[in-house]
Amino acid sequence: MRISYPVKLATALAAAFASASAFATLPTFSIVSPKAGTTVASPVTLRVQVRGAEIGYPMQGLDHLHVSVDHGPEHALYHNDPVSIRLPAGPHTIYVEIAGPTHEALEPPKSVAFVVK
Repeated sequence: MRISYPVKLATALAAAFASASAFATLPTFSIVSPKAGTTVASPVTLRVQVRGAEIGYPMQGLDHLHVSVDHGPEHALYHNDPVSIRLPAGPHTIYVEIAGPTHEALEPPKSVAFVVK
């Protein structure tokens, strides 16, 4: 049985894309600080560790972070440097989400609850 060139090429391309997508992973992140359940001073330092993504400006095709405090408005971060957040005394929760260049979430949001003294 003879297989035509277009069928061989299509089969080879399908196999290549299938194996490439098997290795492609979505970015992941974790909130490094503040630690959950701790009591901290204001300003609170937010540190996020990102793996598998370059954080930058969406117009450059890069991912970025969405951050909100106590279900307040979301703020976009186009860098992954630590951020200082002034908060009043009491319990607080910071929510973080990693988003793609079109602002779609790439992973479910994560949160950390803590108390400011």
